[in-house]
Order: sequence, then structure tokens, then C-alpha cells
Amino acid sequence: MRRIRLRKKDAKEITKEVFERSGATVEGEMDLLDFGELKIILVENEPLLIEFEGKHYVSVYGAIKLRPEKYRVTVDSGALNFILNGADVMKPGIVFADSRIKEGDFVYVTVEGKESAIAVGIALCSAEEMKGKGKAVKNLHHVKDRIWEYLVSNKLIKG
Repeated sequence: MRRIRLRKKDAKEITKEVFERSGATVEGEMDLLDFGELKIILVENEPLLIEFEGKHYVSVYGAIKLRPEKYRVTVDSGALNFILNGADVMKPGIVFADSRIKEGDFVYVTVEGKESAIAVGIALCSAEEMKGKGKAVKNLHHVKDRIWEYLVSNKLIKG
């Protein structure tokens, strides 16, 4: 895995973008780990951010640690195993969606009764439309995926 140090100017722009998207504040030296379609950004050696299609948001670990104030989707416990196996979030499993969510927004996913994030993804519809049938969130990165396992095995996070 190649690790690339980001320029301070780029890090500042990413910090600003992440705050606008999530309400979470991050600062420090940033390094990029390229996993192909999804990139992880280490902030002071912690995998707090992701880059997907040129946009930045908190990673699963970042959502766990930083607890963003915006764009949470909560699912019932029946959806947990599906999401941890990489499935997209389906509308019938959703019990709460932040009313500010619009189609195309980054979101983080929690399970009812728990605070910790289990996944991050892209909203496929607005919060109001997250009822009924069909997919609601494209799962980009989740606990126990290959990226998570890489981060655990390289001691960037504790599993």
C-alpha cells in the first residue's frame, strides 16, 4: 500500500470540506492510502477520513471517534449483519434519518440502541424518501471490510 503525504494547502481544503459535510473538525498532517475507488486519509496517523470520487468525508473509524453532528442514518438490528457483509442500506431497515440528508450526501450508519458507526456511504435519496422499499444508502466502507481489516492488521486502529 502506497502512502502519500498531502500538501498543507490540500489538507486545509479537506479539513474545511469535511467540516461542511459532517460538522466534524480535523486538523494535522494528512497521508493518503489508496484502496482504488476509495481512499483513506490518515490524520496524524489515524484513519479519520475517506475520499470517494474526489469528495471527502469521515471514515467509519472517523465517525466512531469524531461523532459527526450531521447525516446519521440509524437502522434496526436486523440490518446489521447485511451491512457488515457489504450490503447497501435498504429503506425498510431504517428507523431514523437526519432530516438534512439529501440525495448524494455522505452519511454514516449506526444501529438502533448503539452510538458507534458501522458504515459510511452515499445517500441514494433524501431523508424523507428513506421509507418504503428499495435502497437508501450505497455502502462505501464498513466495519470488517478489507479496508478495516488492513487498518487493524497494520495497527492503525484497534479491531
